[in-house]
Amino acid sequence: MFTSKVYRLSPVFIQNVLLSSRAFIRKKLRENKECEQLTKELIAHDYDSEALKQYQSKTLKKVLTEAQRNIAFYQRFADDINTFPYIDKAEVNSNKDKFLSPNKSGVVIKGSTSGTTGAPLSIPQNMQSVITEQAFINRMMHWAGIEHNDKRAWLRGDMIVPQEQKKGPFWRYSYFENMILLSSFHLAQKNLDGYLNAMQNYGVQAIQAYPSSIVTLAKHLESNDTYYQGTLKSIITSSESLSKEDKALVERRFKCTVFDWYGLFERVAAIASCEHGRYHIMTDYSHVELTPAGKTENGRDRAEIVGTNFNNSLYPLIRYKTGDHVLLSDETSCPCGRVFPIIDSIEGRVGDYLVGEDGQNIHILNHIPKGVQGLLATQFVQKADFSIDILVVVDDGVFNIEQQNKLMLNTKEKLGHSIKVSVKKVDAIQRTKNGKIKQAIREF
Repeated sequence: MFTSKVYRLSPVFIQNVLLSSRAFIRKKLRENKECEQLTKELIAHDYDSEALKQYQSKTLKKVLTEAQRNIAFYQRFADDINTFPYIDKAEVNSNKDKFLSPNKSGVVIKGSTSGTTGAPLSIPQNMQSVITEQAFINRMMHWAGIEHNDKRAWLRGDMIVPQEQKKGPFWRYSYFENMILLSSFHLAQKNLDGYLNAMQNYGVQAIQAYPSSIVTLAKHLESNDTYYQGTLKSIITSSESLSKEDKALVERRFKCTVFDWYGLFERVAAIASCEHGRYHIMTDYSHVELTPAGKTENGRDRAEIVGTNFNNSLYPLIRYKTGDHVLLSDETSCPCGRVFPIIDSIEGRVGDYLVGEDGQNIHILNHIPKGVQGLLATQFVQKADFSIDILVVVDDGVFNIEQQNKLMLNTKEKLGHSIKVSVKKVDAIQRTKNGKIKQAIREF
């Protein structure tokens, strides 16, 4: 809708009406009695290990049985999940029709992955899948203490205003959702105070944001040694990697808890952080296997997420290798009391890495900007000769030559001193069409 000619050419008031009408229709389709009942069932799993185990076992069995019966790719396998092979995006793209169920009924919704780590993957869904997904979103909102009528800010990848627009306001309102929607594509330094004021003036009680967007605002607050002036219940982040350092920064500057959500459009895994900062694997969302993937530089055990989706019978993916890694935890229980398995952290997308001077792949890049003052956003671009351009959005009053040299030195210490590094100031980091920021781009 945001790119349609009617929306783009309409006055602001009409855009607000169009946004609100769209939200009303989506809400009616998704948040029905079935969704409400499933939400209650999911919340009941939080502290009941036996109910969770039974739900997981029953749902996995149903998925495997229906896949064998209806899906061409799976018909040759037994009903034990261990007899199914691992698959990945390339395999699915090569056999697109073999994963599609012939049992289509009602509306089919088509979407695709972003393709940031390869070719996009197109995945159809039915309304049942959409409703179920909404129930899991509702439970996450419940964890975060967000109630139905709370005022929310939406700071994600929607093209709320045209990217070429240079003059604010860079936000619109969805009346039926009590929501202010703000553009992630206009977070230049000169606009940041306007974003903060808009949320404060609207009386926002919770924020849903891409990590890169809310971290940019948090760094702006830190650079000015101030705090968000409104009162928030919580912030929910998703769709990008969020480091522990950035999570702590956002919580400090916005004076509330960040609940981070990891999910994929393939619907094969979901991981959520609780009020105590632990990451829990949602074992009622999908069947997740953590396959060993070596160790980190400091000897921590790393695992790849392999998932089997529970809520897309139209296009089931069994033992799907996500390419995303987590660090394992020694904890078996959480102070929050929830019974879901715990991991230490989500490392992020496997595609977001740089190559060091010895040819090693360096995945953890969040420590490079650590301690550098005046940085609002950072992206690493590596050329074919291994040299690196660091694109930075900065507070010019703080980010001086000393800070620039520190950033370059941090980069060399992480990747090797033979690597040529340069720093380039930009007004904003370019986002993907989905409004996300890639931490690292390799041009080879």
